[in-house]
Formats: sequence, structure tokens, C-alpha cells
Amino acid sequence: GVKKVLGVGRQLRGRRSDGNTFSLYLTLSEARIGKRVFFTGIMRDLSAEEEEHERMLSILKVTHYPIVQINEQGIIQLVNTACCKVFMYQESELVGQNVKILMPEEHANMHDSYLMNYLTTGVKKVLGVGRQLRGRRSDGSMFSIYLTLSEARIGKRVFYAGHMRDLSAEEQEQERMLSILSSAVDPIVQINQKGIIQMVNPACCRVFKYENDELLNHNVKILMPEKYAMNH
Repeated sequence: GVKKVLGVGRQLRGRRSDGNTFSLYLTLSEARIGKRVFFTGIMRDLSAEEEEHERMLSILKVTHYPIVQINEQGIIQLVNTACCKVFMYQESELVGQNVKILMPEEHANMHDSYLMNYLTTGVKKVLGVGRQLRGRRSDGSMFSIYLTLSEARIGKRVFYAGHMRDLSAEEQEQERMLSILSSAVDPIVQINQKGIIQMVNPACCRVFKYENDELLNHNVKILMPEKYAMNH
């Protein structure tokens, strides 16, 4: 008399008259008329969702950008060839593992709590919002990636896809440029859109008589006379 499946929806396979199988979502309910008991199965055909999912997977497999798909527990369901190449893993080494395997330890320790917070509250803090993070290769080396997360549903099942862009080349070029700027004999200062100093070279520090850490993260107006700073 234990009603293990009554009222609990689950995804199953159905079989048509021609022998083909398809995905469906089934919920069972019970009804009694006198001593007679009836069970009703309410189904939803998931064929369209499944076909669309398979179509998307075929696209993801061949795209040049690294992509990883996980379930609600953070377990990797799919990785494409680009992801394996960038992170230096075989596909069989990643599928079935927690996605934390691709993260530095400081991020990995927090990932489960991030995922649980979303599943509990439904607040989509990171979905659709790109951000720069660090990835961890199989040899333990770290590199910069730009990550955007999206969500997909098939029936009651939820999947998350991480679309990544390897920033290693950009990072190496930036380091090369910083090396050139640092050795330049002329003063150089780099600011962001808000006028906050991001980088100064030794020549700049020498000419303006500041230490490097006295300038970084300060408004560039610190290097200007007051009458110019007010209009900057």
C-alpha cells in the first residue's frame, strides 16, 4: 500500500506501435469508486524537447568554443571537443565528474553552495551574465576564461551549459604589452573608463615621485593640478 510513484512525476520511455521509443513525462494518480480502484497515467510527450536537445548537442559538439553541460548536482553530462582540448582532458575523464574538476580550488569550494542557492531560491544571479574566471587544466595549470551560463529544461530535468572563451592568448598578449610598457623610458599610465589608474610604469612613478601602490586604483586626477582635475 506504499504509494511510491503516485503523484510523483518522472521521465520515462514510451514505445509506439512501430517499435520506436520516445521520451515522455508520466504522473500517476489513484481513484476509488466503492471497492474498485483505478490508476490514471497522465503523460506529456517530450519528443519535441528531446529532438531539440539532440539538435543543440550536435551543434555544441562541433563549435570551436569550449562548452560543458552539467545537471542540477553539478555533474558533467557533456563536453565538446574544444573543451577537452583547452582543459587537456579526454571526454571519458570528464563526463560523470563534478564540474569542480575544471576550477581552481578557491572557486571549487564555493560552487556547490552557489548551485544550491539557485536551486533553493530560483534567483538567477549568474545565468546569462558573462564573467572572467580562472580555469584549471588537467596538469594543474591555470588560465583565464570568459564564462556565460545558460539553462535548459527537458520535462522536469534541468541542465546548465557553460559557454567559454579561452583568454590565454589575450592574457599572454597583455603580459607582453605590460612588459614593454614597464621598460619604456617615457612615463605611461593606464586608466579605465572611470578614470581609475590600472597600471603605471616605473618611469611614471619616478617622474611623479610616487610608489606604484600609491597610484594604483586612484583616480588619475591625482596626477593633475587642481584646476585641470576639476574639469577631467
